[in-house]
Amino acid sequence: MDQRSSKPDLDSAFNALSDSSRREMIRLLLQRPRRAGELAQNICMSPQALSRHLRVLRKAGLVAEESIENDARVRIYRVHARAFQPVQQWLLQVEELWRAQLLAFKSYAENAQRDRKSKT
Repeated sequence: MDQRSSKPDLDSAFNALSDSSRREMIRLLLQRPRRAGELAQNICMSPQALSRHLRVLRKAGLVAEESIENDARVRIYRVHARAFQPVQQWLLQVEELWRAQLLAFKSYAENAQRDRKSKT
């Protein structure tokens, strides 16, 4: 099987995922690999439009294209195995920022409450 895709990076991933049709394609491909025609049918999109969206997803490294050995015309699309690592790593950084902010706020609120109690 021939696999064609690019290495995923954060900017390309977010750019590709900024379109709701492409997010729907990813949702469908997470369920199972599919042929382009099946994707087009499931999201009510012309083959030409689907092809453009798949190209963006492939360039971003989010989707891999495979051809079947017996028939080079048939293309199967699947979510790339490591496609979302850059996004996941970025989200973990953001989550850590929010966790630190929430812990600081919690500490502040608890100290303020103790101060109020000690004054009464």
